[in-house]
Amino acid sequence: MKRASIPAGFTLRHTLKASNRAVTRIAWSPDGRTLASASYDQTVRIWDAETGQELREIFGYSGSVFTVAFTPDGRFVFSASKSSLKAWEVAAESRPRTLRGHTDYIYAVAISPDGRFAISGAYDKTLKVWDLATDAEKSTLTGHDGRIATVIFTPDGRFAVSGAGDSKINVWDWAAGQLVASLTGHEAEVLALALSPNGHSLVSADHDGRILVWDFDSKTVTTRLEGHEKLVSGIAFSADGRFLASKSADNTVRLWRTADWETMAILAEPHSNFAFAGIAFHPGQPVLATLGSNDKVIRIWELDLE
Repeated sequence: MKRASIPAGFTLRHTLKASNRAVTRIAWSPDGRTLASASYDQTVRIWDAETGQELREIFGYSGSVFTVAFTPDGRFVFSASKSSLKAWEVAAESRPRTLRGHTDYIYAVAISPDGRFAISGAYDKTLKVWDLATDAEKSTLTGHDGRIATVIFTPDGRFAVSGAGDSKINVWDWAAGQLVASLTGHEAEVLALALSPNGHSLVSADHDGRILVWDFDSKTVTTRLEGHEKLVSGIAFSADGRFLASKSADNTVRLWRTADWETMAILAEPHSNFAFAGIAFHPGQPVLATLGSNDKVIRIWELDLE
């Protein structure tokens, strides 16, 4: 990456690269010391975010890995490929726990804030709720008419929010197994969702490059973010809620100031042709992990922006 293409306020800490296959999703550990990546090379990798060194390469799949998420205690990392979830103990090379129930590729997984449950979303148009004490399926949530691309929990853990190929955003009382609301505003597959740290603002992004900001309490659109020209595959709030980062197939990452939703910076990051490619803010610091160079590298940036 040419220094001239790095916007003011961005300092590159590390560039992480392991193979010539694209990375699909990335996730920070709760303490921010490590970063996990899922890849089309059929692995999950754990990285030391301070040194940039690879700590572990996790094998165990016969296909691409589409998503990755840490448990809140940082002990396990969950990943998904084909029709099963696997839970890997980060500090020990033991056999993974395997959760089976979906009938098609799993593209999304989220862990509840208390670490007791997981929700997965798949190409089979369903979401499944898992009890992590037993790894048993608790319930199946139906209501989308398209593959599930993304799912998140609200910060208080009360609700789950999913986006899918039917262009809808569904809000679930997942514990009761009930659909609370279905939000319409997109005209293409919803690829990414993010909730502000206070839980009041929901941001959604789709395959046409549209980004919508919703008042989560009223379930209404308050702002549309203009600027990306192609699909937006990843969005993330900073830990303090002041910024939103978005990654697009137009080969840019945009940083938005949430106070007025103005673009603060545009970073050149070449994107692959895949619909799923993540972006992730550090859980406590102004540090951003992005995918670039056609998604075969992970870059860790320190931000100094007002």
